[in-house]
Amino acid sequence: MISRPFLSSIAFRLPFAIVFICVLVFSLSTIAIYGLQRAREEMASYGLQAFSSLAKASLVSRQVSDLVSSAPFLMNATSPYRVSSESRSVVAQVDTLLRTMAPESGAAAVKGLASTRIVELLETIRTQTMMLAGDADSAQQHKAEAAAALGEIATGSGIADTDFRRRLNAIVQSASNSDSLFQLGELRRRYVAETAPRLVRAAPNGFSAAEFAPYERVFEAQTRYLLEMFAIRAAVSRLHSVSRDLSHATETQSEAVARGLNDDLVSTSDALSRLLVIVAFAALLVLVMAIFSIRSVMRVSRGIVALSNGMNALAEGRKDVDAPRYDGTETELVRLLEAFRAFRESVERVSRLRRTAEAAARTIRSTFRTMNEGIALFDPRGKPITMNRRVIELVGWSGSARKLPVRKFVAPIPEIDPMLLPAESEAGALEDRSVLRHRSAAGRVTEVSLSRQPDGGIVLLARDVTDIDRQEAEAAKIQRLDGIMRMTHQVSHEVGNMIGIITGSLGLLERETGFNDRQKRHLARIRKAADRGRSLAGSMLSIGSQQPIHPGAVEIGALLRGMADVLEIAVGEKCRLVFDIAEGLPAVLLDAALFEQSILNLCLNAAAAMPSGGTILIRCLGGGAGVVVSVADEGIGMSPEAADKAFEPYFTTRDEEGGAGLGLAVVYGFVRQSGGDARILSAPGRGTEVELTFPPLGPEGNRPA
Repeated sequence: MISRPFLSSIAFRLPFAIVFICVLVFSLSTIAIYGLQRAREEMASYGLQAFSSLAKASLVSRQVSDLVSSAPFLMNATSPYRVSSESRSVVAQVDTLLRTMAPESGAAAVKGLASTRIVELLETIRTQTMMLAGDADSAQQHKAEAAAALGEIATGSGIADTDFRRRLNAIVQSASNSDSLFQLGELRRRYVAETAPRLVRAAPNGFSAAEFAPYERVFEAQTRYLLEMFAIRAAVSRLHSVSRDLSHATETQSEAVARGLNDDLVSTSDALSRLLVIVAFAALLVLVMAIFSIRSVMRVSRGIVALSNGMNALAEGRKDVDAPRYDGTETELVRLLEAFRAFRESVERVSRLRRTAEAAARTIRSTFRTMNEGIALFDPRGKPITMNRRVIELVGWSGSARKLPVRKFVAPIPEIDPMLLPAESEAGALEDRSVLRHRSAAGRVTEVSLSRQPDGGIVLLARDVTDIDRQEAEAAKIQRLDGIMRMTHQVSHEVGNMIGIITGSLGLLERETGFNDRQKRHLARIRKAADRGRSLAGSMLSIGSQQPIHPGAVEIGALLRGMADVLEIAVGEKCRLVFDIAEGLPAVLLDAALFEQSILNLCLNAAAAMPSGGTILIRCLGGGAGVVVSVADEGIGMSPEAADKAFEPYFTTRDEEGGAGLGLAVVYGFVRQSGGDARILSAPGRGTEVELTFPPLGPEGNRPA
């Protein structure tokens, strides 16, 4: 009785699987050998059938060729009806052969027989034979017309002169039986010689042309008949040539197909014989390998059983267990033995790993506490689990906030609704991730992210995004200013067009005479207003970065030093200019005149911001982005809202002093048109600094892309 554990053991299952595979392989080999033998027999049968079909097709083709070749001997030149009948018989046989050689004819068609050349020759024979039949029908019709005309002559009595009529009848009778155009021409000449004198005589002895009409029809019908018969002979000659080509092509093709089929059959038979040998050898090899595998598996199974017993004893806590002995070379069992030896050292190794894990945990906790971004974890009831020092600092608490529940912990951030967060008896309304920003009184911007954990807890992330927020604000301001500049440019064009119409019409009026002094004063006021409008349109073009500029390579440091005298006069005696210009600055591409005007405008604004006087610092430095020029004062400064709108056209903080609000807008338009950028750094009571950045020249004297 075989026990169930034995049936579940490797010692039983592996040999059983190998024996089953061997039986399956032998079965498949037997089926393959039987199938190959059947295939060989079928190939032989196919060869016989192919040779039979080939012989049959060659016989049919040769019969057609012989039939067409014998056409000149069968045709009776005086019997076009027989030519037509024989031609249609040839066409019917050609059609039968073409259908036999067509691909859809199934097993009757032999592969390789219906070559293009043979099909073309058969089509040529069919076409020419059909033409031959048509010519024969036409000749038959002409012959019938001649016979009808002869019948009319035989039964008619239009010519009273019996002797003359007998001579004409003899001529046309000979013409109807003539078989060459030369003979017909001689008879036609005799006919003309007989009838010409009669036609020119005057009545009553003369004859009318209508009396000779049947004779004329005989000659015309016989002429067309002989021409058709000449065409028939030429067509038969061509058919004879094509038939020889067809016969030669068919014989050549038949020989090639026969050789190919014979070679294929021999090759297939040899391949099948080799395949039979290979299959038999493979079956023998499988048998040998199966015996070897069974022996190997039995040896391996004994080793596995011994190793399993040793592992079980070691797992029970026995310390005197030695490694099982195994003399085989199988890699897997050798490695298992090595693993068994290493298993006895696992306890010590696990202890070392535990100590290492504790050290790693301490490192992680240290990193968690000192990371730049703040993180805090709360349980589903809102109680703190853990948090680092950075999140406490970013939220605005001191170290004592570590034990605060989540609703109290986020109290310094009014943008967070406490009802979203869990409490002792509430789960909170927060479902999706919520991200918001908080701006402190000191200007620091903190981004806070709240998200729900799968267990209902809360994860709070905080990071300092002051610099990112400032960059986003700068980008938004630049986008807004660019939109205003484009709108200003469009308005300036519209205003310029209207002023052009006004000035043009005003010029026409000024050329007129007869105006009194009052009307002339009105015209002068209109001219002054138009000039003022033109100047305003020009200023708007400057603001919209559309004024014509003449850029050139400029060394800004030398240009600023040359402006020192003019700037000192412009800012007045109460203000003092200080220059901080670096050496070796790269050249930039800009309009020197517009640059000087921009620096002058900035200095005038700085002086106006310091009514009691002060220092104006003009700094010029080089950097990775290009050349940076800044004008800084010690004046009253601007609020963040005013600094954000300072570059906008018509915005001014000096309404009472009559400022137009175009100075900084013109500077911004010039800088943007030169490929640079401008920004304002200011705070109330701390002065203002306007910074202009210009890109350096590229290697070829252009701005870098």
